[in-house]
Order: sequence, then C-alpha cells, then structure tokens
Amino acid sequence: MKIKFHGVRGSYPKPGPSTVRYGGNTTCVSISKIVDNKVQRIIIDSGTGSINLGTEIVKNYIEGKEDLDISMLFTHLHPDHTQGFSFFAPNYFKECSMKLMGMRTLKKHIGMILEESMLPPTFPIEYKDLKSQRKHYELKDGITFKAKYMEIEVMQAFAPSHPQQGALYYKITDPDTNRSVACIWDLESKIGGDKAVEKFSTGCNVMIHDTQYTADEYNSDKMIVQGFGHSTYPMAVENANLAKVKDKLICTHFNPAHSDEKLDSIAEELKSQETGYEILLAQEGMEIKV
Repeated sequence: MKIKFHGVRGSYPKPGPSTVRYGGNTTCVSISKIVDNKVQRIIIDSGTGSINLGTEIVKNYIEGKEDLDISMLFTHLHPDHTQGFSFFAPNYFKECSMKLMGMRTLKKHIGMILEESMLPPTFPIEYKDLKSQRKHYELKDGITFKAKYMEIEVMQAFAPSHPQQGALYYKITDPDTNRSVACIWDLESKIGGDKAVEKFSTGCNVMIHDTQYTADEYNSDKMIVQGFGHSTYPMAVENANLAKVKDKLICTHFNPAHSDEKLDSIAEELKSQETGYEILLAQEGMEIKV
C-alpha cells in the first residue's frame, strides 16, 4: 500500500508563501495499491486537497492507469473535510461511479449534506446535476468491510463538543501483506492516552494522527482550544506509544496559523523523542510506502 497526502490543514485552507512546503489545503488522504497494473485507491475526506487529487485521477483514467470507480470515506462532515467535493473532477464524468461512505448525521446521510452545500444561490451547480453516479453508505462503529482490495475497520467516537455528532476513524489493512494504517484525526485525546484508540490501532504499521495544537496552545489560558476536538503533538506520540505503532507516526490536520517555519521547529523537536518508530509531519504530495 501507499499513502499520499493531498491536504494537511485543519479548519480552513491557508494558501500563501508561509505554507508552501507543508501545504495549505484542507484534509484529504488517499491509500492505494496496484492491482493488475491499475491504481486501486481509497480516499479519506474531501477537503480542498481533493481538488488536485481529482485532477490526478482523471489524468490516470485517460492514460488507462486508474478506473473512475471511486471509494470515498468521510471521517465527518465539517466543511474542511467536504469543501473540495464540488470541485472533484471525476464528478463531471458520466463514467464515474462513486461510493460515498460515512456516518448519518442529524438523520442525514452524506449525500444530503453535500446536496445542501450546493444549493442555490451559493453554488452554480446542484448536487443532482453532477454527472457521476453516486451511492451513499452509512458506516457505524465496529463494522468491517472490503473496498479496493483492502480491508477497512471502523471506529466511531463522540466528543463532548467538536464534532458534536462524532467522528469516524479508519484502520485500513492490505490483506496481501497484513500491513495496516490507522487514520485518527479530528480526535481530542485524553490524559494518559485514548484507550479506544489504543485498542483500535494496536500493532498498526503507520498511525496518522491529528496534531492541530502544540501543548502550549492547548494548555494556554489566553486562547482556549480545549474542547475544540483536536489533539496535541504529545497526545499523538502518547497514543502511538500505547498502540505500539511499528513503523511511523505521521502528524497532520495542522493549525492553519502554523507556518512552514513553525512546523519545521516542531519536527525538529520531535526528532529528540526516543520511540521505536519514525515521527514525520505530513506534507502535501508526500507519499509513504506502508
């Protein structure tokens, strides 16, 4: 399997000269493998990072390297995880078949939420006018299923605040190699570590974890962010340690206020951590073999 990061910011996009190296697009990650000389890909979230991904998929389709049979998972349905969907290029091909999977929120499935975001007068094209063929699937805590030659396990957690309706986390395993990736973002961890995350992720090769805040920001009495539904870098390391991650912890869902220089300083500090795995900060376009 291969992980590719297409968007690494939380909350809202942050383009500009201060975010060139790590990237300013909101969350989108894809996990893929090659089967019969074609890319088989699972997409997680459709923040603005999915716009460039859509262009990549269409290029592959034209070159015969990837089908337009798309599986897209959503952790939850806040704008920074959905706002690229309307501009996702495969949606404008009638050959495109999309499986959209996530939780039911306030009695609404994913399609209803996306449809509401494209209603006039705020968007020029309505959801029903997209050329892609779309099916919506409800995912719940504890289920497992297969997609794109990979096995997917689902965990749902509810925070006291953000996201109010909870979020889904995914563990994706390649059955051919038994190597796995735990996708854990929009999580506000707990003191001493999150036991549910530990149980869900134990033994994974790679953990991708929310790190929107530094410990100083999280504990500050000047800018209150506790309860916003996001973790700190030490929380991510703590959960990776508890889960006995084998190869890599990849930090993502960055604070839009954190510049490249700020993230560089955080990455340098994390290098001093003594762990049995490598710690990396995600960058747009970064690819990791699992």
